[in-house]
Amino acid sequence: MSRIFISYRRDDSAGFAGRLADGLEAALGAGGVFRDVDDIRPGEDFQAAIRHHLENVDAVLVMIGPRWLTAGAAGGRRLDDAGDFVRMEIATALASGKPVIPVLVGGATMPAEADLPAPLAGLARRQAVVLSDDSWSADLARLAAALGARASARSAATLGVRRWLPLLAAAGLGLALAAWLLPMEQTPTTEDAGSAQAKPADIVGRWTARVKYDWGDQHDEVFEFKYLGTSLHGTASYLTGRLTIERASLEGEWLRFVTRSQEMLGSDQPWKEVTHRYTGRVTAEGIHFTLESGGGYTLHPPVEFMARRAVAKPAP
Repeated sequence: MSRIFISYRRDDSAGFAGRLADGLEAALGAGGVFRDVDDIRPGEDFQAAIRHHLENVDAVLVMIGPRWLTAGAAGGRRLDDAGDFVRMEIATALASGKPVIPVLVGGATMPAEADLPAPLAGLARRQAVVLSDDSWSADLARLAAALGARASARSAATLGVRRWLPLLAAAGLGLALAAWLLPMEQTPTTEDAGSAQAKPADIVGRWTARVKYDWGDQHDEVFEFKYLGTSLHGTASYLTGRLTIERASLEGEWLRFVTRSQEMLGSDQPWKEVTHRYTGRVTAEGIHFTLESGGGYTLHPPVEFMARRAVAKPAP
């Protein structure tokens, strides 16, 4: 079953859609992409086929070219026609709750929410991906990596649920029997309850990490943590900038925080804020981080790396 659905308007971005479909098929495997011109059989109900495929994909890509918003017929825009197939595809995808990703091609920009009919308004709030002719291969590779990671995560989650259901059922039966056979458990004392709570790990100080990002570049990043009263504060470098840590929390061995940076794609595009979410597990070796970035012009798969405590230099 197709994992990726490509929605496009033929007189706006058909060439780009074919190029994208071929690239994603090569990266994700044969049968991984649905596109109407290739995948609807002669005589098949077009609307029923689209609805069927939308129900069985992991993500929907909406290709937006220079004429996507204004394409019209008989004096009006096609998007304003409730029977327009592109409008129906996007409205159905948004209503389904599936990931919907705008893909900008041919120099197109994202439409404003006010420019879209009500059923498509939510598209304007979705993070877009830009596929540029000058960097098509690199842009496509990043998109394919992000889509592959999303599909793998969904498959792993589904497989995990299937594996655990029989065990959970058995565990539930075992707990019911234990409650019937064993005497009532004593209420733990205050001292016992206090000792059961995990103590936060010690992360105050300077940490360094060699991070390889999804586009291939490697950078030496620096993390510094300190407490102001009972609140955790600090900074985290990202590429060439030092960013302030926000919403930091340390519960037992688990560290979480957020930083923000700005991204610009070409001199004629506005700056966009990128949110970086760090989740770290503190161990004897160091902090095992997973970094998830989103909100800019491109999609990035999660990046994993190890941060180690910096060795203090001896006093002169």
